[in-house]
Amino acid sequence: MFDKNMRINTVILTMTRRVVRRMPPARLLSYFLGLALIIPAPGYVTRASAAEEYRIGAGDLVNVVVAGRPDLTGKYSVGSDGLIVLPLVGGVDARGKTAKELAADLSRRFSVLDRDITRVDVAVAESQSRSIFVLGAVVRPGKYTFGKFPNIWEAIGEAGGPTEDAVLTAVEIIPSDPAGRGVTVVNVEAAIRQGRLDQLTALKPGDTVRLPRQSSLSLSANTVFIFGAVARPGTVALEPGGDLVGALARSGGPSPDAKLSTIQIARKSGPQTIPLKVNLSAFLGQGNISGNPVLHAGDAIFVPHKSPRGVLSVAFSTLLPLATLAISVASLSRTR
Repeated sequence: MFDKNMRINTVILTMTRRVVRRMPPARLLSYFLGLALIIPAPGYVTRASAAEEYRIGAGDLVNVVVAGRPDLTGKYSVGSDGLIVLPLVGGVDARGKTAKELAADLSRRFSVLDRDITRVDVAVAESQSRSIFVLGAVVRPGKYTFGKFPNIWEAIGEAGGPTEDAVLTAVEIIPSDPAGRGVTVVNVEAAIRQGRLDQLTALKPGDTVRLPRQSSLSLSANTVFIFGAVARPGTVALEPGGDLVGALARSGGPSPDAKLSTIQIARKSGPQTIPLKVNLSAFLGQGNISGNPVLHAGDAIFVPHKSPRGVLSVAFSTLLPLATLAISVASLSRTR
């Protein structure tokens, strides 16, 4: 793991060079006071210690090791109801517990049924419930997991900080479920100037933070952004009349755990960003054309992951979409 103190200080120095150049002298004092709030002091608590207090949530995958019982040992997914289902003991509520607390609970349950079972170890194999995506003009774009949910600036810092061409005046927060919350545009640069980074709104599970680039204005004339459960997240070219299936094909296709029924598109409309939800499964399975919309330049497409299921179930549920996209790739290649 990168040293967090060094990472945050590097971000601060980068922002200082950019912001102070055009800052009125009267605001310099409040600016540096604001930086003082986020510069780590000796003994700063790292994310490693926060991970020890990680609370299991729906969608997580936990590894359960039952001493002396390989038939009970394995990886179990946490359902939307917070339960994991294990042999012998059945459904056990895992939501809100630490790995240590869940291990103690399982040890007690198994020992009642079999006195020879004296120890159960639990570890979080995959965390879906506390993940944040940080994409765009950051040093290390990707998915990050937090013990305590960060605000937008803390998430940017965890991804290595903004790059030199980042546009911090229009950072987007794309919610995992746009039905309840719309896409929010945050002026992080103003928060830095005014020394109120600690007042930025905390992110929620599954949120995506996207930093646009200064060059994206020229790119957006013929590109779209695609991320989430796809083979190659990033920028893909948009041909005239290009649709969602074509964009997915150019990104390498969806991953096996892609949830194609709730694809989200963030679309610019003047100064506003409009969230759209698309059911691509309806197009691939039933030919519903509304599930494969024509894209607009600059669209940001998010393909969510679905909750882990059995391998065979995932394979069959994604076979048809992958086959359709393979045909689309071949068609695109022939037209070039």
